[in-house]
Amino acid sequence: MFEINTHRTLAALLACTVVLVPAHAQTDFGKSSPSVQDIVNGLKDDDAIEGVRTRSLRPGAAAEATSAAVAEPSAPPSISMQIQFDYASDQISGQSKKTMNNLAAALASSDLSSQRFTIVGHTDGRGTAEYNLGLSQRRAASVKAYLVSNGVAPERLKTVGKGFSELANKDNPASAENRRVEIIAGS
Repeated sequence: MFEINTHRTLAALLACTVVLVPAHAQTDFGKSSPSVQDIVNGLKDDDAIEGVRTRSLRPGAAAEATSAAVAEPSAPPSISMQIQFDYASDQISGQSKKTMNNLAAALASSDLSSQRFTIVGHTDGRGTAEYNLGLSQRRAASVKAYLVSNGVAPERLKTVGKGFSELANKDNPASAENRRVEIIAGS
């Protein structure tokens, strides 16, 4: 009886073997000041289980059960955080200094030092599209300049401004959460 149940259990497990591939979700730190390690964890690309193979426990079944992981492309790791700027300006506010220092330390860390990043600036929905696009581009460039002045190689960073085209809070376009910066790994 035990032997029959064991074979059924093994057969069921083999039939249901699924290789999980992590989908990278964006880590949203909002107004908080994330630690260096929080930022590293949010941006680190950990596809360690991609390409995993399974093995059968019964003789001769290994060839049947071996399967390569077929992963659909996932979004690269990214983080979103609110970097405070002076009103209608690309000057980073003093209250964001700790966050910016932690971001610079994380990007310069050995865990992330070989990766490239895109800095994406966003604005709220107040003002014209043209003005906000320019402001978001200048703010992304300001974040890049700060990171470079704190030890991150400039060739690892590119900047993009989105204006208010991708609001985090579509129900309240003027919300502060729409004024944010995203850091996207591997781009």
